[in-house]
Amino acid sequence: MNREEKMNIIITFAAAGFVGFLFYKLRIPGAMMIGAVCGTVLLSLTLRCAAMPYAAKFSAQVTAGAFIGCSVEKSDLLQLRNAYRPALVVLGSFLLLNFSVGLLLRRITDIDLLTALLCAVPGGMSDLTLTAADMGADISHVVVLQFVRLCAGIGLFPSWIVWLDRKFVRKERAESETAFSIKERKKSDSPPAGVLCILLSAGVCGFLGRCLRLPAGTLIFSMMGSLFLKMTVLPVSLPRWIKRLAQILSGAYIGCSVSYDSLMKIHTLLIPAMIIVFAYMLNALLVGNLLFRRFCIPFREAMLMATPAGASDMALISADIGVQSPILIVVQILRMLAAAAIFPQICYQAAILF
Repeated sequence: MNREEKMNIIITFAAAGFVGFLFYKLRIPGAMMIGAVCGTVLLSLTLRCAAMPYAAKFSAQVTAGAFIGCSVEKSDLLQLRNAYRPALVVLGSFLLLNFSVGLLLRRITDIDLLTALLCAVPGGMSDLTLTAADMGADISHVVVLQFVRLCAGIGLFPSWIVWLDRKFVRKERAESETAFSIKERKKSDSPPAGVLCILLSAGVCGFLGRCLRLPAGTLIFSMMGSLFLKMTVLPVSLPRWIKRLAQILSGAYIGCSVSYDSLMKIHTLLIPAMIIVFAYMLNALLVGNLLFRRFCIPFREAMLMATPAGASDMALISADIGVQSPILIVVQILRMLAAAAIFPQICYQAAILF
């Protein structure tokens, strides 16, 4: 890495951190990550020097995994047996939505069926781009529409969920939050050595997960490593500034993954993008209300379960809007695994048949 590349990384991190801090002062939900994305994209559009290595994404995923593991208590583990029913509802709704939106896009645009279906998959942008290339779909369409879906998931949905919760659900929430109630975590002063051990454990386990090339392997393994260490010998909690740093790194990496040419194509895909965002908002509203009323899951948590963002993104953002739930992360990880390994194969077979 030469001096210019290092300087570009420093400038990108500074821009992402500045806009993230600005959004944080404005009290925007998920401010650090959203601001980091906006700052990086703005830098990319103006100076064309935005750069962030894969190590930033890896570090963010490891930190998110460690943050999840350290936020889980033993009592939370007993609740995980109740996660399979909400997970089935969420996965079923996403699969139905995937096909409904894909078929609608195919009908009203000139996008081929396989590309339309992959554009509507609620999975990771980078993973789906590689999958689309392997399957012969139009990568440019997939990148742009998946980027819109991702930005809506981390930028629009948290603020919208908070607004809905305050506007319509506040009175009902006190009666409905029972088995899945949000518990206030007691903040403890964790020794720096303990925090360092947790992060090292998460890093080693996350690297192992990456080497195994499992979908979401880095996040899952780092979470399990930190959880095991916390439950056995180191009952520590990570300080919030580490989570903020991970949000900036993740947002900067997401911003850098969008090229100038991709951004210039957004206006040509405006109608498909609006359809995808509206469909996912409607799905989140319907499924969130179902989970809220049928399974007594708190409204914000239920809505976040049906939000099409990444599991690590949800881990980093959910606490900002008052949700600390291992069940939410379990459901999001299952959604990520299904979207990476199962949904594209179903889409491919459907495109062949029809």
